[in-house]
Amino acid sequence: MRAALLLVVMLSSFQVVADSLTLKVMTDVWPPFRMLDANGKLHGLDIDLLHEIEQRSGYQLIVERAPWARGLAALKSGRADMMAGLAKTPAREQHINYLEPAYYACAPRIYVAPEAAPLLTSYQQLAGLRIGYVLDSAYFEPFDSDKALKKVAVPSESQLLGMLARGRIQAFVGTNCQVDYELRDPKKAKHIAKAVYKPDSYIGLYLGFSREGDHAAAIKRISEVLQQLRKDGWVERRAEHYGLAKSSLPEYRARLSPVAD
Repeated sequence: MRAALLLVVMLSSFQVVADSLTLKVMTDVWPPFRMLDANGKLHGLDIDLLHEIEQRSGYQLIVERAPWARGLAALKSGRADMMAGLAKTPAREQHINYLEPAYYACAPRIYVAPEAAPLLTSYQQLAGLRIGYVLDSAYFEPFDSDKALKKVAVPSESQLLGMLARGRIQAFVGTNCQVDYELRDPKKAKHIAKAVYKPDSYIGLYLGFSREGDHAAAIKRISEVLQQLRKDGWVERRAEHYGLAKSSLPEYRARLSPVAD
């Protein structure tokens, strides 16, 4: 009887340890950081990063795909532990513990029809346009907090390209990392171009943990791994593998700052 009880206690303890080393990571499709292959399996720079962290940290990362806003809500409530590809905002910092420093950086850009691209040269010209954006994403100020603009929220960036091509919106805000990657497709580039106007801002991409629950040990260990990956140049090499500018991170790093919500 004592042996049986001891076995139950040992198995229970093992389960507690196993659970403590498992983290739920929320994400959504965002090429080339998170993409779906022909079998519906996620791959891309962020997925590679999560796999490398998993191998080096000893934590098992369970990746779950959901619309971006739903993932943020899960992180806020503690139903998820972690997210990748997060922009930093003061509002989000209330419920997200960001791992410093950013592992990559992108620049917000405005995308319009090719014939309109050379004509849109200032922020003020956005007034009156129907502008698409991804719900609960952070881009740049004053756009994020500008309530006078005619904004159209959607769950994912992929919808914005189609909406602009079909004339349902007149512009959308996105990042050069993601949208420029999509525009390598000549069929998409035929209908969409980057406006001359460039917001003077950059967006750092971070790993972040929910502030709900005890993640102190995981944050410490994964922060150490992330620092080592950065030191080794691992992120830049993988970024180059996906056709992202290897120089982007060093170029933008000095200008990275929290984006106002």
